[in-house]
Amino acid sequence: MTPLASLIIPTFNRAKLVAEALESALAQTLAPLEVIVVDDGSTDDTPSVLARYAARVHCLRQPNRGQSAARNAGLATARAPYVAFLDDDDLLHPEKLARQFDVLERDRGIGWTYCDVRIENALTGETVDASERFAYHRRRLDGWLFPELVGGNFIPPLAVLARRSALEAAGPFDEHLTPLEDWDLWLRLSLVAPARYVPAVQATYRLHGGSMSRDRALMDMRRFQVLDKLRRVHPEALARLGWRGRRIIADVHNWFGYQAYARGDWSEARARLVASLRTFPAQRRAPMVLASSLVRAWLR
Repeated sequence: MTPLASLIIPTFNRAKLVAEALESALAQTLAPLEVIVVDDGSTDDTPSVLARYAARVHCLRQPNRGQSAARNAGLATARAPYVAFLDDDDLLHPEKLARQFDVLERDRGIGWTYCDVRIENALTGETVDASERFAYHRRRLDGWLFPELVGGNFIPPLAVLARRSALEAAGPFDEHLTPLEDWDLWLRLSLVAPARYVPAVQATYRLHGGSMSRDRALMDMRRFQVLDKLRRVHPEALARLGWRGRRIIADVHNWFGYQAYARGDWSEARARLVASLRTFPAQRRAPMVLASSLVRAWLR
């Protein structure tokens, strides 16, 4: 029997947590559901844990290639018309997929849905909903989300259920952009399909010491890499944003220019300075230290 939805769970060395994620997946009221677990080369007891679920989930194993590659492997295996994602340390509420499935079935013009998510910080014990943290009340929650998403990601991976056809049109996860590979995909997805928000907490996203989202320097670098890719691949999308799109591009050039100057790449620094000034001559957000550094690079 063809499943109604495929749920993809990448995992790596999470023997102590992955069972909870799997239990929440198997507790979904939507049926039939295909649960695909991709073990990305775990070296702990994760394979032993997964073996206990072999009769109920589809387990794949591959050499360690990263979370994006694991998700893509799951996508290549998925058989259902709808696809969802769950990280190995997060949890879904039982009716999450069923509620989102109903939304997509009722409106064929919608390509994907996302729900509210409870964010739990295991280090501090604090909890906050994504709708509060990312100020959903100030955003356009439905429709073509690109103008909202380009300012920053407010949709955790476990919040989404998407038509597989829309994901195929958007393209796979970029395996060079972990973390923030999900933001990169949502940006591309937001250009090919409108979205619908399900205004209820239907999942739990857990922050802990091993969460990549805590590496702020890496996150900052990935943010500008995602935007630079967008500038190169979808310039028309940023152009439609007018001055706001030009300012984003200028900020990207400024960041890469400063990084080039810091490592002594004067040619790249000069090129980025020129590109920034040409894109947004009235650019005011660049710190004076950046401007003076790039001028010195220009003079070398």
